[in-house]
Amino acid sequence: MGYTHFDKVCAGNGFFTGTKGSEVPINVPDYDGMVYYVDVNTGAATNDGLSWTKAFKTLASAITASNATIVASPKGTGRGWAARNIIYYKGDNKEAVAETLITLPNKCDVIGVGSYDHRPTPMMIGNHVIGAGAYMGCRFINMGFLSPAAGGAIFTVPTTTSGLAFIGCHFDGRSSIAATIAISATAVEQLTIQDCRFFGKFSTATINIGAGASRALLIKDNIIESGAIGIAVDSSATCADAIGIIANNIIKAVTLCIDENSDKFAVVGNRGCTAANSGATTMDYSAVLGSDNQFTSGNGTLAYPATNFGAQS
Repeated sequence: MGYTHFDKVCAGNGFFTGTKGSEVPINVPDYDGMVYYVDVNTGAATNDGLSWTKAFKTLASAITASNATIVASPKGTGRGWAARNIIYYKGDNKEAVAETLITLPNKCDVIGVGSYDHRPTPMMIGNHVIGAGAYMGCRFINMGFLSPAAGGAIFTVPTTTSGLAFIGCHFDGRSSIAATIAISATAVEQLTIQDCRFFGKFSTATINIGAGASRALLIKDNIIESGAIGIAVDSSATCADAIGIIANNIIKAVTLCIDENSDKFAVVGNRGCTAANSGATTMDYSAVLGSDNQFTSGNGTLAYPATNFGAQS
């Protein structure tokens, strides 16, 4: 298995142990989940997806198979209960065969392997609009996502999703028409966006957090480019019993680097720059929940909150 950024992810989050290429989860002597394979170039719909030689052609096929096995046993018994599956994805997805996801795999790691030309990850092209359904515990690791020529949002995630994570992923909005949003998530519990890189002048906001409960949100250690807002949070977003954290991101924006309208989330240690002037056009958040943020703006570099601890929003 080819490792790039995934080495760091494995070591930092404890998914795997042993030498590179190991597929043994940490502290688990006998892995009990199913493993599926997707090869966009050589896979086939008639395959069972249980090896590279019999790989599925689409991620949707692997998701269907994974969800069937993860819930295949009664609560508390059998192989499917309390397990976690893996889907390995390989592909240099072209516009002509772009795939749009409408469902997510439950309790499953979707791991990108291989590369797409100069890119260090495989790529999926599409506007992924996840439909209603109780999707939980899906993690995308080392995956690449590219907006189609017509632009639009790359990932739109509804309220019924929980435990969704993007770790070490690439989001490219540099299509013929710039993408509007990379990730738009509304009331997604325990959403994690970590160690990802966002390319392109996203025209609305690179990351958009909608109204409703976003408890335990974590947006951390990302490199974010935007043609408008870097990270936007709706004024009606909440995190009553588990605070959300926006921390240690590097942001290059044209307007607001962080537009946290709810005043509910901790904004800590972020850096970057914007073409806008300093003050409320650079950062909008609760100064009470902010610490050690610094941005270069159109008229200078300032710390947020200011050194005199004055409010910035």
